[in-house]
Amino acid sequence: MKITHLLLIAIATISLLISGCVSTDSALTGEQIAKQMENQQDSVQDLSCTVSISGNTSATGAAETVVMEYAYKKPGMARMEYLEPSEIAGQVLVSNGTYAWVYNPLDNSVKTMPIPEQEQTDKSMIAQFVDELTTAYTLEQSGSGTVAGHGCYTVTATPTGMSMPMSMEIWVDKGTWMPLKIETHRDGERLMGVEYQNLSVNTNIPDNIFKFEAPEGATIESMDSMADTTPESMTLEDAQAAVTFEIKEPAYLPQGYEISQIMAAPASMSETSVAIIYTNNTTDDAMSQQLTAVQLAESAYNESVTQPSPTGETETVMVHGQSCNMTMIAGPFGETRVLQWHDNERYYILAGSLDQVELIKIAESI
Repeated sequence: MKITHLLLIAIATISLLISGCVSTDSALTGEQIAKQMENQQDSVQDLSCTVSISGNTSATGAAETVVMEYAYKKPGMARMEYLEPSEIAGQVLVSNGTYAWVYNPLDNSVKTMPIPEQEQTDKSMIAQFVDELTTAYTLEQSGSGTVAGHGCYTVTATPTGMSMPMSMEIWVDKGTWMPLKIETHRDGERLMGVEYQNLSVNTNIPDNIFKFEAPEGATIESMDSMADTTPESMTLEDAQAAVTFEIKEPAYLPQGYEISQIMAAPASMSETSVAIIYTNNTTDDAMSQQLTAVQLAESAYNESVTQPSPTGETETVMVHGQSCNMTMIAGPFGETRVLQWHDNERYYILAGSLDQVELIKIAESI
């Protein structure tokens, strides 16, 4: 769920007087509110709360609710325990900043793994969100409201430089400068909502909260060997040397799209896949490029191997006269379409937020 990417944690008090010369609600701009939110992060040493995420987060459009207990302490320690839905209730993720433990009560198993250096951070979820909010969004104060009895500013945030019909509505506590609620909308339709309950901040959470002890009888699997297996970007020539099949590229791409990254990674115990990422270079906004990227994965075709399919609404389309699966996955930033087919030599997966006609046009040009 790339769901955890937008989690917000509401944190407690800081005086409204910190706004200095700003004396009325109407005088505050969206940027000023975001700046106060940003400044608040410096005072947060630890926090804990219940996070409730609800909305049409499934591909079928059915409402789902995810509830978790979240705790954070500098530098970079975190703990998440899922309470709902029942399918994942009891799952626990604990991190000391450089190492993580994941417990699954369904089979009483524990996976341990180092956190790659580039993914390590000493910021809470809320701090990471505020960073993104102030660098990748255009903000506008849209009024006032209340959340659980707290007076809030409402701020509308839209991705800078993006044409996608997506926006976020954020309720920011007037007394603490912390978001208490967020809703994501696309074309006026609410996609997802997040609320923060039972909040405590700077309560000196004991370090042992972020130490994991495996339950009795649990099986423990170390993922240490995977720490250095993150694919590195390479040239097309290097990628070709790493595989046994001929890599094919599309002759057609939408205007402005160019290769931004090429990676080779294990697809099974006996073969390697290649992933090529194309981004729209007509915009300099990194978030826009990420959300509109097109990814093409290729691997050697093996008729005896059944390829996994993503979960979502699937229909049959034609590519080169062959019946193929097109799966639509609904998410908080819009729809992602995944097209899967083969040419008896290579197996292809083409994914992106482009419409069906464009994806098929790219596929037909390979």
